[in-house]
Amino acid sequence: MTEETGEPEQPADRPKRKPKPKRPATLRVCVWCGTPFVPENKRGPAPSYCKPGCRVRAHEERTRQRELAAIHGRHEQQLDRIFGAFGKAGAAKARKAAEEAEAEQAGPGPQIRGQEELTW
Repeated sequence: MTEETGEPEQPADRPKRKPKPKRPATLRVCVWCGTPFVPENKRGPAPSYCKPGCRVRAHEERTRQRELAAIHGRHEQQLDRIFGAFGKAGAAKARKAAEEAEAEQAGPGPQIRGQEELTW
């Protein structure tokens, strides 16, 4: 410290810090909603989502898809166990019959009033 001003002494030969090169602002596209955005933070990995809500929705959808895949896998295992008793040829016929029954239950879709008169 200098006695006159009371400030700490600054060494004259102290090296100055070099400024870090700034990463150029890059335009990114949100993986979830497709909105173009410029990341706010220049540090760390580049973000894939424009806002936290998009990140949460994408996570929820991934979780939902995993659950559906697990349910489908269990369903297929049950069908294989049931149709396994029929043998390969019988299992193929039984599967086809089950698929046709499902298609029948779905029905042709909603009927439009007056549709009978519109058919030629």
